Order: sequence, then C-alpha cells, then structure tokens
Amino acid sequence: MDENFRVHGFDIYWDSLDPTELTFMFVNHQRTGDGISIFRHKIGTKYLQHVKTVKSPLLYAPNDVVAMSRSTFYATNDMRSTSRIMRQIEIFFGMAWGHIVYYGHEGMFTTAAAGISYPNGIARSADGNTIYVAASSEPSVNMFRPASDGTLALVGKTVFKDFVPDNVSVDTATGQVLVSGFLNTFEMFRYNHEVLSGTSARPAAAVRRLRPLAYPRMGFAVENVLSHDGTLLPATTMATLQTKRGVQRILLGSVMADHIAICRAGSRI
Repeated sequence: MDENFRVHGFDIYWDSLDPTELTFMFVNHQRTGDGISIFRHKIGTKYLQHVKTVKSPLLYAPNDVVAMSRSTFYATNDMRSTSRIMRQIEIFFGMAWGHIVYYGHEGMFTTAAAGISYPNGIARSADGNTIYVAASSEPSVNMFRPASDGTLALVGKTVFKDFVPDNVSVDTATGQVLVSGFLNTFEMFRYNHEVLSGTSARPAAAVRRLRPLAYPRMGFAVENVLSHDGTLLPATTMATLQTKRGVQRILLGSVMADHIAICRAGSRI
C-alpha cells in the first residue's frame, strides 16, 4: 500500500446524517496511474478503511479534490501536457489548458469546466452551491456554480497582482475564503528544484482573505491577513482557519515541509 499511496491534494467530507463517520478523498499519484482514493473513518478510531480508488483517462494530471458527498467529487487537472518540457512551456506561457472533472453518483467521470490556467486548489462553500478554484497561472480565484449534471458555470472571479494563488480553504462559519500563495514565483521554482540538494531560496508567501461581495460577478473584497519572507514556512502552499477554545488561528502547511506553522493575530505559535 505504501508504494502505491503517494498523496497530493485531499479533502474530508462530513455528513450530518451520520456524524460518527468521515470520508477522506486523496489525489493519489500511484505507480500504476493517477487516481482518487476514497477512505472511510469512524470517529474515535485510529484507522482509515479503503473504500475504492477511481481512475479515468480524463484524470491525467490531478492536483486537488473536493468532496461533494461520500462518493462524488470535483478534481482539478492542472495541465493538459504530460511531458516535462511541455508542462514547463504550459506554465511559462500561462496556457489555459487545465480543466476540472466531476465524478458523479453513476460512477462516471465528465468534464465540468475547461479553459483554466493551471487550476490548482479547489474548495466548496458550506452549502455546496459554490465551488472555488485557484487558477495559478492567471492568477485568480474563480467562483463556479454547480449544475445538477455536475457541470460548472463560472459566475465570478478575482484576479490578483503580484500574488500567485496555490490553495483555497473555506471558513464554513463565515463563508470567507482563505487563499495561500506566493509573492515571488521564480524564487518558488528555484526552491522546488533545489530543496532536496540544499537551497538558499526562501520564497515569500502570503495569505489573502476573500469576502464574497453581494453579487458573484463582482468577485471578492480582498484582504491581506498574513505575509512572510519565506523563513516562517518555506513554500507555504496551504492555509486554513482553526478555532480552539475561542481563539482563531491560521494553520499553514507546505508541500515541501515536514511541519506546519500555527499563527494568530500578530504572533507565531
């Protein structure tokens, strides 16, 4: 299992109809091909039970996944190209060749949305009526409305300047969206290429809070809630809110780090 379980993005789904169980969905870059691996977890136990791993020719470059139910999900394909050289060209020129796939109750994959510049992190609103996607190469966060057949209609977006979004998370209590991203793309590329052999690169990162405006087409009000020079957590790729004993904190994660950073207003924990 270990050799065939290589995780990228993931999501956790909780169903109020059975509050004792959680569903975990992982983007799994298996040696036998990419797929989405689904696990069941009984709260209070220490185990995950593998339900199934689903694959499709439509799922060829998965980056992140968001669960819509215990068995359905959306997943981002960040690029169309599969060769290393073409992927680099696609990133450099910001080609809008990525897309989002939907896996429905009938067990079939379909294309939900296309023409996106490096669709990266994906998340949903608490009611499931809005899907948020970070388009890293645009760079923007897109807001989609899902239809009953799984297709996604673009209803709004916010385009950033000097900020490249990576992942998104939603504060279910307020509906606000946290976006983690980078302030220096080339320093991030250098860090990724050199980190295993040792690097002095420290890509600066930031976290933006997006507050949906009255109408989706208006996009979001954007607020910077955290910035750092790369020393706090190199290559920060994820941020999410945690409320513990009445104190709200931001948890930061990195695809290249073996630890997380925990922050609250004006301090580091």
